[in-house]
Parts: sequence; C-alpha cells; structure tokens
Amino acid sequence: MPVPQRGRWRPDRLAAAIVLIGVLATASGVWASVRTDHNTEERLLQVQTRQAATVLATAIGNLQQPLSAALDVQAAVPRTPRAERAAFSDQFARNVGDDELFLSAALWRRTSDGGFVRVASLGLPPGLQPGSTRSDDFLARATKATTAAVQRVDVGQQTRFAYGLADDDTGLVVYAERAIPADRRAPVDRDSAFSGLDYAIYLGSSTDLDDMTTTDVDPSDLPLTGLTYETSVPFGDNMLTLVTRPREHLGSELGQQMPWLVLVGGLTVTFAALAVARQVLRARERAESDTRTISALYRKVETLYGEQRDLSVRLQRALLPQTIPTVPGIEIAAEYVAAATGIDIGGDWYSVVEFDEGRFAFVVGDVSGHGIDAVAEMARARFTLRAYLVDGDAPDRALSKCAPQFDIAADGHLVTVIAGVGDWRTGEVTMASAGHLVPLLIDPEGATEFVPLPVGPPLGTGPSSYEAATVVLQPGWTLVCYTDGLVERRTEDIDAGLDRLARVAAGIHSGQTNPLRSFVAALLDGMRDDARSDDIAVLALKRADA
Repeated sequence: MPVPQRGRWRPDRLAAAIVLIGVLATASGVWASVRTDHNTEERLLQVQTRQAATVLATAIGNLQQPLSAALDVQAAVPRTPRAERAAFSDQFARNVGDDELFLSAALWRRTSDGGFVRVASLGLPPGLQPGSTRSDDFLARATKATTAAVQRVDVGQQTRFAYGLADDDTGLVVYAERAIPADRRAPVDRDSAFSGLDYAIYLGSSTDLDDMTTTDVDPSDLPLTGLTYETSVPFGDNMLTLVTRPREHLGSELGQQMPWLVLVGGLTVTFAALAVARQVLRARERAESDTRTISALYRKVETLYGEQRDLSVRLQRALLPQTIPTVPGIEIAAEYVAAATGIDIGGDWYSVVEFDEGRFAFVVGDVSGHGIDAVAEMARARFTLRAYLVDGDAPDRALSKCAPQFDIAADGHLVTVIAGVGDWRTGEVTMASAGHLVPLLIDPEGATEFVPLPVGPPLGTGPSSYEAATVVLQPGWTLVCYTDGLVERRTEDIDAGLDRLARVAAGIHSGQTNPLRSFVAALLDGMRDDARSDDIAVLALKRADA
C-alpha cells in the first residue's frame, strides 16, 4: 500500500476547497458591490429628495406671498369696509380664476365679540361655508398662527387647500382656496429636481392614503415600497410629508453593473483557479505562477471597488461651498444665513474678486422676494456686476450700466446692491449704493459710524445714475456690509435695528484679536431674531494692523 506523502492534498479535497473559497469570495464581492451601489443610491436619493423638498417649499412660499401682499395693502388703506373691499378686489382679483393660483378668496374682519364678518369675496363659493362653525374655527386658528393656517377641504369630488393669513394690527384675515389638480399631479414635479423620482405628498406627518394630496403614481400602488426616502416641508402651520423612490437607477452604470461583473469575474476566477490547482498537483513551479495570476485578478476587482468609493467621495466634495479669495493685507469673512423658515433659497448674496495691481472688488446685494425667480435675478445681477467691475468700471459706473437691464414691471423684483473697489496697499475703498443700506465702519477701539454714502435707486426702477464715496481703511479698521435681514424687524423702525447693529458690533469688536470670522459669527448671534423672515448676507473686510 502506498504511503500518502506529507504536504500533498488529495485532488477532490483541493478542488472542494478551491470551489468553496471561490464561491465565498465571489458572494462577498457581490454583496459588497450590491451594498456599495445601494448606499450610493440611498445617498443620491436623499440629495435629490432634499432638492425636490426645497423646490416644493419655494412653491409653497410663492402661494402664500399673495396673501401677505394683500394684508400689506390693507394696512395702507382707510379702515372702512368700502375702502378695504375695493383695495382687496383690485389687488387680489388677478390671483383668482380657473387658471390662476386660487379658485376662491375672501377678506374677513375679526369682530369685538370674537366672531368674523366677511368684507369682500372673489371667485367660486368657498368649500368652508361662511358663517359655519368650521369656517369660524379656521379663521380663529389663522388669527392665532404665526404663519398661514392651512386646511384640507373636500368640495364634492374636488379636493382643495384652504389658506388663512391674519394681521393682528388690522384684525383682517385673508382667506383663499386652491384646488388640487384632478390628476393628483403636483405642478412642481416638472422641475428637474423631481426627475427620475416617483413621489407621494401627504398633508401632515401621516402617510395614510386618506392624507395623500398629490402623487405621480396610481393611488392604488401606494404606499411607495422598496428604496424610499421621507422628508417634511413646512406648510403654513401644518406640514407636508414628501416620500420618494427612484424611478430609475440614480448612480453610475458601472455601479449598477458591478454585482454582475463581480459575479461573472468571481466564478471565472474560481473555475480558473480550479483548473490551475489541478496543474499544481503535477508541477509545483506552475502552481506558484498560477497563484500569482489569481492574486492579480483579485487585486483588479479591489481596484474597481476603490474607484466606486472614489466616485462617492468626489460627489460629496462637489457639494461643499467654495472659499473666499485671499487678498493681501485684507482679512475677509462672510456668512449667509437662510430665513428662519428654513428656506435656503433666497436672493441675498455676496461676492469678492481680486484684481491685479493691488486692487480687489466686492458686492453685497439683495433681490426682493424668495424662490427660483429671485435666485435667477440674483445670479444675473451677480455676474453682470462682476463682469463690469472686472472690466475696470468704477462702482458707480458699473451700477449705472446695470440699471437699464432690470425692470420690476417685467420680472417683479427689485435689486439693492453695495458695490465697492478697494486697494489693499493704501486701504482706500470706493463704494456706490443702489438702494442698499450703508456699510458700518468700526475702528480698533470699537467706535462705529455708518459710511456717509449717497444711496441711489434700486436696480429695477429704470435707468439711473449713482454717486460714489471713498473711505480709507486704517490699519485695524473693519468695514461691514450686510443685507436688510440683519437689522429689520417687523415690529420696529429700521433706525432701531441700525442702532442695535452699531452697539452689538462695537461691543464685539473692541479689543478683539480673534479671526474676523469669529467677529462675524458673534455679530450674527448678537443680532439673532427667531421671528426673522428674511435671509442675511454679511461681508466684513478688515485691514491688517501695521
């Protein structure tokens, strides 16, 4: 009987071991690639859903803006039923009709006994019957809300949203109803943020079918299943719950095909290893060579995993904000803070660019309103002004060139701007203002003064001319430019906000040695207003100590 040799495997055991190892390695590779692709899909779905939620929030803000505008108009007219009715009809009628924002609208006044009397009405009969308990309860709810009250109303086969916005000073409530489309499609789903997504929108935090308002799928297919993501969007004193799922693969084609590639590659390697192992029993030398070949194949698979991870890392870096350019001798810090409603899309902006020959330019601006249109106007103003300043135009000349290019009658927006050009070697800063609040100047001891800068008309009011003013930043002095969201409060005069800014800035700046970004952060904290409804942009420039 032959004696088994030590160190030698029986062929069947070796084959079984190779198959087992290959299957386990392939299964692990497939699982890892599936998991990586799934995680990427989850991340992309979250990012796109948040973008869709931002678009939805902007659309909600656009719907509520006419109600707020109507209350602003009422505050300026005599408090008589006839004057209020005429003003409401003239201002709000363009928003009511079959193809307009609302089907029905009304103006109500709160009476001394806590009831309500209707002053004016437009459009179709409301779904909430005037004088009914439901109607009075909804109007009372609107007077207590800090934002618009929102309620779902069923009118026959039609579903509507009822909006109510009240003004404590006048005692008036604007009431309007908007119909949900018969096909249950949300108008905002035409935005690119919804591309490739199935969605369902529910009123409130529940995702029950009874609370569903709009969707792009058959309601019988709800709730959405599989890979989904859920987020909430403020909706007046209520909320909308947005649930999405990918309609198609959101990641790269390589990530989608990677499990199949790994499966085929792993099985191929396994059978190749099995064939090689048989040769190992015949020749040790060839076995070593074949082992190196197999190892190289597995390293190639690992490289593919690394490339997939690198794609995810680059995606995250692409979402990070850009930095402010460095200007010699000038410390610069800037911050943008969204409105307290949490909506990050606004028209406030700042920009800094360094020229050659020791010069630099900066712009701080504010487009009236919020939403995609305001952002579009901001981008147009930003790049137009930047082009003129880079081209060598003085700030007043650049604003004069921009003025004819904006028209509030055409686009519905006004643009206020501070534009400046400075020389970091001399500290001279020349500025011009188009309807914008003047900058604040602070010396090293904390003494403050507002720059005596002539203020011209905002962009959007037609062709205009502007005057420039020059200040010299002494070593250690700081210039602060800002938008009105930093100082304005609905319950006080603008001068009170400016005085508060000067006091807060002086207290923070006096004797400060910390970086300028710490000063900006402390300034925003000291000026914080939890009821603020406008965005803030702050740009601070400090000349280095001699």
